[in-house]
Amino acid sequence: MPKRASRSPAATARPGGIRARTRVLLLDAALRVFARKGAGAAAIHEIAAEAGVANGTFYNYFRTREELLEAASHLLADRLFAAITASAVRITDPAERVAIGSRRFILQAVHDPTWGAAVLHVWSSAPQLHERTAGPVIADVRAGRRRRRFVCASEAAAVDLVQGTVLAGMRTVLEGRAGEEHASAVATLVLRGLGIAPREADEIARRPLPPFAVAGAARIDDTARRPHARSSR
Repeated sequence: MPKRASRSPAATARPGGIRARTRVLLLDAALRVFARKGAGAAAIHEIAAEAGVANGTFYNYFRTREELLEAASHLLADRLFAAITASAVRITDPAERVAIGSRRFILQAVHDPTWGAAVLHVWSSAPQLHERTAGPVIADVRAGRRRRRFVCASEAAAVDLVQGTVLAGMRTVLEGRAGEEHASAVATLVLRGLGIAPREADEIARRPLPPFAVAGAARIDDTARRPHARSSR
């Protein structure tokens, strides 16, 4: 009997195909479950039910919950960073770019708590998300140091300052202890920590934000606002 060719469960099909759409459906369902229960407590059958598919369908795309978690963390990072990058493409000052990124993450948590909760839950469980989001921050930190905008002896410490402070700011707004104004307040302190003078840091952190490109904003909003697909089981 001829041996059937093996296929990786996590393999992706051509862009826009049924397999690709189902994979994204599972990822978005996972993010909603992560937001409600935490990444560590989410069961595969719950994610499948949230997506409106059979349990067996899950294993056609992901071998384990950990594999799904890694893919979800990448999706979260890619969606927001793509929108931020597109919106700030004309911004040349690395200090303003850091402020924009910091503010966007916190504001997104204000306007989309489901998304914000998912980021916080996944971040604590998936180091891949830290590594993936560190790249743009490192690029801005290096640019700021070259232009003598930033004063920081350790690049790694600078990344920790930005990421750690922004995550704490997201938690604050999700817990209802602050609102939209918290985004500029956090960005101001981040810039001061990188060496920007207090008055200039405050001015940069309060500049009007460049608007999101329509496509980028739609991808981000998709996680929480897409109607839940349900099939009869």
